Amino acid sequence: MRSLVIAVSVALLSACGGSSDSQATGNTAISPTPLIQPNGIYKSDNAVMIIDTEITHGVLAADSSNNLYLFDTATVSNDTLDLKGIHLWSNSISFYNASQTASMTFNDNTASVMATIDNQSFVHTFVKQPDSLSLNQLIGTHTNTDDGSTWEIDSAGNITINGMCTFSGTLTKNDHYFKVSVTATACSPSSYNGNYNGAAFTVDDNGITQLIGALYSDVGIVWGTVPVN
Repeated sequence: MRSLVIAVSVALLSACGGSSDSQATGNTAISPTPLIQPNGIYKSDNAVMIIDTEITHGVLAADSSNNLYLFDTATVSNDTLDLKGIHLWSNSISFYNASQTASMTFNDNTASVMATIDNQSFVHTFVKQPDSLSLNQLIGTHTNTDDGSTWEIDSAGNITINGMCTFSGTLTKNDHYFKVSVTATACSPSSYNGNYNGAAFTVDDNGITQLIGALYSDVGIVWGTVPVN
């Protein structure tokens, strides 16, 4: 993300005595470009992550142990991304610390992080992935044979997921991923009913394109995957 500030100063000089001389000078001041451009989709050996530094809760990560991480803020500082306000959910954990911090270090297309969050190791070397597939490549009904959930997407970006809940709402393309806004009903347990925001994106998993959804609300965070047919 580049922040550009332009300040232009123009001086007009005039002389008396029947002749004039005018000169315009322009000085352009451009704020320094950050050393890193972290926004994107990332994958490690056992986790995926989405970064959008332009929004609150713009960093989401999930690993193969069903640990789900959400960070309140993300600030670029030289070659690092400073994270603050950490949420962690799993089958047995519901943790939040508004003051806890973590840092990711970027080098070319990799992002490295080493942190301990509520006694859980958050240690990964993430590699940046291509942008998500476009909406017209996701239209249709997709089924996860492992859990029986179905994901239905139409050409207008409407999405319905039938699984532990029925999630109904919309996908809106936002650069490298989709913003998601859905309402959950008929959840088991019912405490998960309500409104959710989050992200959806695709990654390649050993030659199979997986669509990943990570959704959060005041109650908690849920995520799921489905192979794209």
